[in-house]
Amino acid sequence: MRNLAVSTALMALALVLPGGQLHAQEQQQLDTLKQQIESGKANEARLAGEIAAAVAAQDAIAAKLAAIAQSIQSQEATVAQSGKELARLRQERAEILTTLGEKEDVLSELLAGLQRLEQNPPPALVVEPGDILAALRGAMLLSTIAPELQDEANALAAKLDQLRTLETTITTRKEDVAREIARLNGERAALKDLVAQKKAMVSQGTADLEAERKRTAELAERAKSLKQLLSNLDAQNQKQEAAKAEEQRQRDAREALLRRPKVPFPDARGKLPYPAQGAIVRRFGEPDGLGRSTQGVMIATMADAQVTTPADGKVEFAGPFRSYGQVVILNPGGGYRVLLAGMDKVTASVGEFLRAGEPVGEMGSGPASVTLFGDVVPDGRPVLYIELRDGTEAIDSGPWWIGGLKEASG
Repeated sequence: MRNLAVSTALMALALVLPGGQLHAQEQQQLDTLKQQIESGKANEARLAGEIAAAVAAQDAIAAKLAAIAQSIQSQEATVAQSGKELARLRQERAEILTTLGEKEDVLSELLAGLQRLEQNPPPALVVEPGDILAALRGAMLLSTIAPELQDEANALAAKLDQLRTLETTITTRKEDVAREIARLNGERAALKDLVAQKKAMVSQGTADLEAERKRTAELAERAKSLKQLLSNLDAQNQKQEAAKAEEQRQRDAREALLRRPKVPFPDARGKLPYPAQGAIVRRFGEPDGLGRSTQGVMIATMADAQVTTPADGKVEFAGPFRSYGQVVILNPGGGYRVLLAGMDKVTASVGEFLRAGEPVGEMGSGPASVTLFGDVVPDGRPVLYIELRDGTEAIDSGPWWIGGLKEASG
């Protein structure tokens, strides 16, 4: 059919050219263009298939990203707990050293008393009657001091043993923390590689497809300039457009299926994990220090903490916004929006569909840059601000988190 259509077009073209004859050079050019156009369309179909496969593979990468992000958050919690344990052990060591210092004077006095008794023992009872009282007093002093000195010596030995045990424990915990931090850095590097891989899968294929379509379109324009498609262009274009429309419809259907939340957001109440590890320092409805009420939840995190999406959804905004640092707005469906602000880095992209647990960014290493956060954490920890909106109204997100209003660290 296609060859018949081309032949018909050539016959029609022959009627309009002077002398009714096609020049050999024009005929060769038309044949070459036809082959190039057909080859371009085949490449378009191949690239479109590769893009569809890449989109389908995103779920697998999303699962890997979520798993690594969860592992990072778990290790962050372990490092934070190890830090608290080290601080407690150091405090206990300081208390023992203080106790030993306080007992130093008492032990010195007792040792001096024993030395004096050894140098001047109490007189024998068979000597002069006047010496009997002195002998009794010396014996009473010795019987009183000796048990007390023994008790003090035992207590001192116990404290010294406890101090040596603490020193060993502190050294071990320091080594554990160093290993945990090294493993955490390795997990973060793997996460960054996967984020780049996910973005590159579709972006490269899309760029190649657009380039191929542009090249094919240019070839078609050249063919038109030679009048080759006068007779059959309309019918052929309609058929091609119908095929493209069907292909687009199928692609949209596949993409819509992949981008559908696994759990409708209204059904996720009480099931959302916090986006970051840390301590809740301000809740919804509490005074914000400026005469108003806080519209979200603020979590103080450790430096460079990983931030993840709490639910499936499409990224509608990602980037800096005024004094709120790096901001991500997620559309989980059902008319809701989730806002995450105060980050130092954002890894999510506008238009990207994320599964629950996928990384969206990282916190900074110092105090939050958000103006309203300045009076929240006096020790300068980063602060993540989370706001849940139903339509245009901010609502209390507390009942949506796993465990209700428990701390973000669980």
